Amino acid sequence: MTEEQQTFDALVLASLAGVVGSKYLLGGALAVMTGSVNGSTLVLGSVPLTLVVGVALAVVAGGFVDRASWARALGLLTFLTVVGLSVPAVLAPDLVITVEAFGLVLAASYLLVRNPVASGDDPEIDEDDSAHRVGSTLR
Repeated sequence: MTEEQQTFDALVLASLAGVVGSKYLLGGALAVMTGSVNGSTLVLGSVPLTLVVGVALAVVAGGFVDRASWARALGLLTFLTVVGLSVPAVLAPDLVITVEAFGLVLAASYLLVRNPVASGDDPEIDEDDSAHRVGSTLR
């Protein structure tokens, strides 16, 4: 049986999703509490959509940290969706959203190439030198 292994790149992707998701969750919560709207903290100027994007990114971050097998597919889908929703803000040059979208595009392209949640295969054991064959010295 194989066990999922945590890799450094999974933690980096989880951090990216966590930071961007936190920005949207906090921005949406502040917009609900204060009633003011800041362009770089809301998705398409919509508070509910901003909160949904924040929750989706938090779920992706949790999936990468938890080494879930679905994290790659959901991460790719969520990152590309957030980039698609950020196009109007990128076209109206908002530096924060542009840098964020660039990072998400890099993360999505990385996820297309490699799965950061790798499965650990059983190590190859040379049966000729194995303690099982020779006899264990631990008694």
